[in-house]
Amino acid sequence: MMLRHAFLISVVVLLAACQEKRETTRPAMGPITAAVYASGVVKARDQYQAFAALNGLVAHVHVAAGDTVLKGDALFTIDDRASNLGSQRAELAVDLVRQNASPDSPVLAQLRLAVEQARTRLNNDSLMLARQRALWDKQVGSKVELDNRELAYTSSRNTYESALKAYSESRTRLRNELRMAENELALRRAAEGDHTVRSLIDGRVYDVLIERGELATTQRPLAIVGRSDAFLIELQVDEFDIVRVAPGQQVWVTMDSYKDQVLEASVIRVDPLMNERTRTFTVEAVLKEPPAVLYPNLTLEANIVIARKENALTVPAEYLVQDRYVLVAPDERKEVVIGLRDLQRVEVLEGLDTTVTLYHP
Repeated sequence: MMLRHAFLISVVVLLAACQEKRETTRPAMGPITAAVYASGVVKARDQYQAFAALNGLVAHVHVAAGDTVLKGDALFTIDDRASNLGSQRAELAVDLVRQNASPDSPVLAQLRLAVEQARTRLNNDSLMLARQRALWDKQVGSKVELDNRELAYTSSRNTYESALKAYSESRTRLRNELRMAENELALRRAAEGDHTVRSLIDGRVYDVLIERGELATTQRPLAIVGRSDAFLIELQVDEFDIVRVAPGQQVWVTMDSYKDQVLEASVIRVDPLMNERTRTFTVEAVLKEPPAVLYPNLTLEANIVIARKENALTVPAEYLVQDRYVLVAPDERKEVVIGLRDLQRVEVLEGLDTTVTLYHP
């Protein structure tokens, strides 16, 4: 009996000792910063992919990766013999249609002749009808002869109108065909000037994506070009956080290439369209004091500062239970209203003060 009583006392003492050693803390006043995490890469300013304006073989590659270029400098020359043949065919088509559309063309001359013949017949049948009607008024001739003259006149009039309409429609059609053929020839000749792919900006060629002799198409990028003296960072922000991000917000950036530095940047643009595959939005920011050397596609991590308070009542984030409770006794929960939060601490807006002792969950 005495041994059992001693054992119970030992257990009680042990439990009390455990409770006494339970970690505690108190709310503290201090600064807190709320931020949105984002990953991203470095991009050159005005960075773009160069494309050919037509399909063809790459006859010359005028640049290499790393070269500096000026606006208008040649990057590639495309050999498009099909385009040259197309221009020749377009010239022949223009000549043929122009001949057909001219006033003295055989096509229109034949239609005009048909109109003149129909007009002559119509005039003749009109005179014959008038004479027959005069005779009929004097009771000379028969009703059948008058009807035949009227029928002949009606037929001639219809033939004349049809011939006139055919001539007018053919002339309009040929004129339209001539304009279309001339436009096609102009496009073909303009395309001949697109054999050379030129730089759109003063900058640097960061990558060449095609070699001489390969087939260039209007859908295949040939090179990546961008400015060499200005860069921006392109961040991917989760859809759950994007509503809290806006231009002008401060950004703290870390890069593997500069491990010992934390770089400051500022948000300049939020892309309003979400990437459905990654469920993220693209956010662009510029570095306030960029490092001396940067390259496109360098990876980085960033925290976009969305709010900051210099004097807030905060508790360690690990002391929060279900985002709304804290323990004010080992087995007693108290509901609180939280505000800003970072990775380590949470702001408490209501429910606590600095005198309350909190127990670790």
